[in-house]
Amino acid sequence: MILLGGGLADWVGMADWMALAGQVGRQRPVVIVPTGGPFVDTVREAEDMWRLQPGVVRRMTLLAMDSFALMLHGIHPEIATALNASEMRVNASAGRASVWLPSSLAAARPDLIEDWDATSDSLAAWLAVDVKAERLILVKAGACPCHGPGNPFASGGPDTTAMVRDGLLGPDFPAWRRRFQGAVWCVERERVEEVAAALERGNGLGCPLAATPWRSTDQGTGQGMT
Repeated sequence: MILLGGGLADWVGMADWMALAGQVGRQRPVVIVPTGGPFVDTVREAEDMWRLQPGVVRRMTLLAMDSFALMLHGIHPEIATALNASEMRVNASAGRASVWLPSSLAAARPDLIEDWDATSDSLAAWLAVDVKAERLILVKAGACPCHGPGNPFASGGPDTTAMVRDGLLGPDFPAWRRRFQGAVWCVERERVEEVAAALERGNGLGCPLAATPWRSTDQGTGQGMT
């Protein structure tokens, strides 16, 4: 599963990530999770101007993510859209990667939408849990912690709670990371060739994000949701 960050929307190299997803999708299931990209900026502007209710903003954000997903499909039509896990499996059986249309959650999981903290990172982690993905790759426009100074591997990987504090991940992400049994990797957008080579070899890649322990102060939608 691959999350393409909003910072890739106006970057020509995003087509390389789409090509990689399409290529890998011919051999095994691949799902792309879209962010809101530039489309969600309009949602934020409307929220600020009209003081919209959170539930309305969440549904508008999901539609913005759908727009990003449809743009990705338009860039690489070989990659099919999918509303849910069933459609993802149908696409995979035909040797096609999928790009998820998150607005389907408004009807399928209204409970999730009511409590969700409106970040694509958290939704990607939720979907990875739901479909029992093998790995989740977060493709970011900025630097991942492992690629900076220091030794983030001292405790098995960067602290996702610290990454939330630094604005690198959504606030719900650590709780969903704890639920996800697969590997999670943060990858800078320029490293598409390294990722392709690692997937070909079956090796690890990027910056591994370890699950952090539960704390009594944990808040958010991840805690207590099934």
